[in-house]
Amino acid sequence: MTSQILVLGTDEAGYGPNLGPLTVGASCWLAPNRPAPSTSDPPGDSLLAFLPPAATQNATLDQGFSPDALNDALSPFAGNRKSVFPLVDSKKLFGATRALATLERPCMIAQTLAEIDAPDFRTLLERLKADASDSLPPWEVDANLALPSDPKTLREPLEESVEAIRRRLDASDTRLLLLAARRVQPREFNALDDRLGLKSAIIAEITTSLVVETLDRALRALGDATPERALVLCDKLGGSARYAATLKKRFQCDDVKILREGRDASVYRLAASGGIDRAGAFLSFPRRVKLEVRFTAKGEKNAPTALASIVAKYLRELSMRLFNDFWSRAVSPRELRETAGYPVDAARFREETEDARRALEIPDDLFWRRK
Repeated sequence: MTSQILVLGTDEAGYGPNLGPLTVGASCWLAPNRPAPSTSDPPGDSLLAFLPPAATQNATLDQGFSPDALNDALSPFAGNRKSVFPLVDSKKLFGATRALATLERPCMIAQTLAEIDAPDFRTLLERLKADASDSLPPWEVDANLALPSDPKTLREPLEESVEAIRRRLDASDTRLLLLAARRVQPREFNALDDRLGLKSAIIAEITTSLVVETLDRALRALGDATPERALVLCDKLGGSARYAATLKKRFQCDDVKILREGRDASVYRLAASGGIDRAGAFLSFPRRVKLEVRFTAKGEKNAPTALASIVAKYLRELSMRLFNDFWSRAVSPRELRETAGYPVDAARFREETEDARRALEIPDDLFWRRK
């Protein structure tokens, strides 16, 4: 009987802007785990396939993780921007000239597969456990959005697409177990900056704490059916190539084995019984799990990471819609051009909202991310 493996992908949106939240998404899949090929070279370009240790400090290693069944099940969708469930980098789906439906439709398909019912934005954030307690900024306290927000999202029936995808996943004994996310508003981001200093350390803190929380949720949801192994797929965090110390600090484990550290990929193995969450509290996993954690350049070529990218970007775009709506009302009757929050335009927006922010007594630290 083929053992199973958890495959968790993460990615961020909004790393560069000064305005709006930084969002990180996660998608967690359950799939059969086939034995890794016996070879000294990575097979092709697939980062889901077994990545053997080219240079390792460890004399002995467990058998490689190779969730090929997940590759097979998702092959019609991974990398295909025009598929009914396009599991590609969110930047290839959405831009200034494309409707939000390009993100919203795959998000809603994924929500249905993961049994998430969210008729509005606030409910979706709660289901994804995206926000820390009492973390809503003033422009969201009394605001919400009905979902779907783009009429084009439902142009084609979602139910038919979901059923076709579910049949393919069922045939390979694969399923999307859960979706998760984290939104970091400017005040929390600036507090992390005060504590950590480096932007790469901030994104590492946010992402690895989300990994801990999502793994804990997945392990508890599966109960006795929990597999003993998990593969975690992350994009490179701030361009860094060394993450062993970060993982050692985040997880309760005896050792972090370094399989590879380089520009293309950094790969680690550890056996964890728990970890530190967003609030700094320790989470004890219901069982010890063997992890392989990969930080890869262009990690969105992995379908779990691509879906995480789509979720993160979708949440970021909806967040910015509420942000822009609030400030357009606050400066009325003056016309205020919307912003995506990136540095040059953010400076313009900051200047044009200065009087309104002063009148509303909204401090700069609540409004503006320093990095």
